[in-house]
Amino acid sequence: MSAPAGASSGADGDGGARTATEADGDGDGDSDGKHRGMDGDGGGKHADGDGSTRADGDEKRADGGERHADDGGKRGANGGGKHADNGAETGADGGGKRADDGRGTRADGGGGADGRGTHADGGGGVRATVAALGAVLHGRRAAYWGLTALWVLVRAGTLALGLVFQRLFDQLGGGSGGDRLLWSLIAWVAAVEAARLCLQFGLMAARLEPALQYDTTGRMRRALLASALRRPGATSRTAPGEALRTVGEDVDETGFFAAWSPTNLAHWIFVLASVTIMIRIDPTVTLALLALLIAVTAATGALHGRFLAHRRATRTASASVAGALREAIGSVAAVQAAAAERHVSAHVVRLNEARARAAVREELYASLQRTVLGNAAPIGVGLVLLLTATGSREGSFTVGDLALFTLYLQLLTEALASIGILSVRFQRVSVALERVGGFFGGRLRHRLDPPAAPAAPARADAAGALRELTVRGLTARHPGGGHGVEDIDLTVVRHSVTVITGGIGSGKTTLLRAVLGLLPRERGEILWNGEPVADPAAFLVAPRCGHTPQAPRLFSGTLRENILLGADGAAFGPAVDTAVLGPDLATLEEGADTVVGPRGLRLSGGQLQRAAIARMLARDPELLVLDDVSSALDPDTERLLWQRLLARGPTVLAVSHRPALLRAAARVVVLKDGRVEAAGTLEEVLSASPEMRRIWTG
Repeated sequence: MSAPAGASSGADGDGGARTATEADGDGDGDSDGKHRGMDGDGGGKHADGDGSTRADGDEKRADGGERHADDGGKRGANGGGKHADNGAETGADGGGKRADDGRGTRADGGGGADGRGTHADGGGGVRATVAALGAVLHGRRAAYWGLTALWVLVRAGTLALGLVFQRLFDQLGGGSGGDRLLWSLIAWVAAVEAARLCLQFGLMAARLEPALQYDTTGRMRRALLASALRRPGATSRTAPGEALRTVGEDVDETGFFAAWSPTNLAHWIFVLASVTIMIRIDPTVTLALLALLIAVTAATGALHGRFLAHRRATRTASASVAGALREAIGSVAAVQAAAAERHVSAHVVRLNEARARAAVREELYASLQRTVLGNAAPIGVGLVLLLTATGSREGSFTVGDLALFTLYLQLLTEALASIGILSVRFQRVSVALERVGGFFGGRLRHRLDPPAAPAAPARADAAGALRELTVRGLTARHPGGGHGVEDIDLTVVRHSVTVITGGIGSGKTTLLRAVLGLLPRERGEILWNGEPVADPAAFLVAPRCGHTPQAPRLFSGTLRENILLGADGAAFGPAVDTAVLGPDLATLEEGADTVVGPRGLRLSGGQLQRAAIARMLARDPELLVLDDVSSALDPDTERLLWQRLLARGPTVLAVSHRPALLRAAARVVVLKDGRVEAAGTLEEVLSASPEMRRIWTG
């Protein structure tokens, strides 16, 4: 893994070898929210009713570091990532228009990280980054240091090969020692090189490095997903789509660094050892070569920083083109109605021209890197020949010394170039780890462990069947904003219907999310049968509680798979019947086995809402938490839905302003500006609340 990114073996699909598995991918999905349970509604919960895991631009591009281009063997694969060049959707989040990283100004200078914001210090300092890497590698440190030791062994073999070359060519030049010694030296060269190739490409490149990289990324993603599912508000600290960006790009960056850094550590040892050997042969020539190589290292680092910056710009421009095309194709009727075809086409052409300019700059800096590295060794050899001309005539600098210097020079060029890129890589992984740590609620320090998985609650457990759910003095606000609910008192009695209503922005959905533990609360308590619930997010799950959000999402499987999500198949029929989904199944080409498309886009809004209700009912929860789930239904279907739901005698906590449900409610809670304006029966709140009268009549 020694060749620098996009450098000696080709930069991004230019025909050269690329083995970096670092998906620098902008394939952050289109997740507009957070995830509870699978999609969150039905079996578990949904943080805000809009958390799909589909990445709209999930093509990943290998961005940086070529691996295994050492010692004359250039090995390349596309790193397992998907290459998105010239028009592929690389992380188009919705419309595909996204700032470089959504985090402001990027650092891209010669010393710099490819920046992901204005983090001048690369994410919190060297010690913090090393500690975070230790946490990520917890449990895999033996594999990491074992891989490092093997790379050191490979480099030691290269050092030995140089010494054998020195002896071999001295024997050839001196004509002494006989054929036996000559063939012995040739056998040593063949054995050392064969052992190196078998070890490097048969074991390390083929097995150990991929295992370390993908084990690291796999464990990180599992821990991040577990944190998102089990910790309330785990993703609420990030912007929409940023959570998937962390799970995708930042994790890939860290996994690549974990597999790439062992060879870099071995490079340091090789540089020190080879320079020591060369100084003992000729200090003047060695120091001159070091000056040349240091200049090459500095140039490579500067060019690499610019290369990464322009690569990011290319990908952002590609995402903009993809997003514009997707929007134009999805709005063909609107474009035609406005006679705006020429304007839209011109807009796409401008975006494409911007992408072309960015791609040219990216390729320019990739080519400059290859040129600098490709010419360093020949220039160095010429420098050696110039400086050793006199010594060669006098016999103080032999042909064997020249062979050793030539071999070490090529490898030193690659090693020092890789070391020069280390600062860029280190800053990138620093920022990645800082963001991963932020996802967990703090910097990674000791180990990467997800929160303990709560056991699924049994139907009858220590908490008992629901008799009463009580909310006292609940205050919760959205992170980063002042909107929320304050000092809410609420009681839901078994087999009763409680409806929360109010105007737009009054805090209805916020209240439900805070009760369910999907939004961190500032103060207040939630009680189940009079006993405090310490962690509502872990406690209020099926079969205690089921939640259907206001805007549910489905997966791109069949309707049956979306409703069951692992539940007993016997529950499918009753759930579909109660959700008034049976007539719709009859109209679908393959019935319940119809593939609903990404996020259920092949279904209408009403079908999608009822599918989510059926998913919730398939788990037979004691408490139904419903957030305006009939807003997309026609009056007859809505009436039948509530009739069947309420016929079961359930315990319901619902957000709605629908008259049918308000009339059925034992208790109505009216919110205004995040506070309870009135609570009681429908007649009581109509009498006491101007807001309720406005809702009822309007």
